[in-house]
Amino acid sequence: MNTVAQVDYAANLAFFLLDKTGSIYGVWSGRMTAKDQRALFGRFLGKGTIRIDGKDETLIHIVKVCFGLDWDYKDYLRWSQL
Repeated sequence: MNTVAQVDYAANLAFFLLDKTGSIYGVWSGRMTAKDQRALFGRFLGKGTIRIDGKDETLIHIVKVCFGLDWDYKDYLRWSQL
């Protein structure tokens, strides 16, 4: 018997988008604390902007580089990879 509860992070992200955008196919972009990131998708990606896309089912971590003049997509994850 497995006593460790499995967490469905894709479902967490869908409910998050439903709450924030009104649709599970919406797009949300913003900053999150480490605690919120771990609760929502099970890991801490780092400081920067998090973009959650429900239509493509992707999670993107965007950071500023080159003294804030450019952006870099540090992490590009499919929901199925969580």
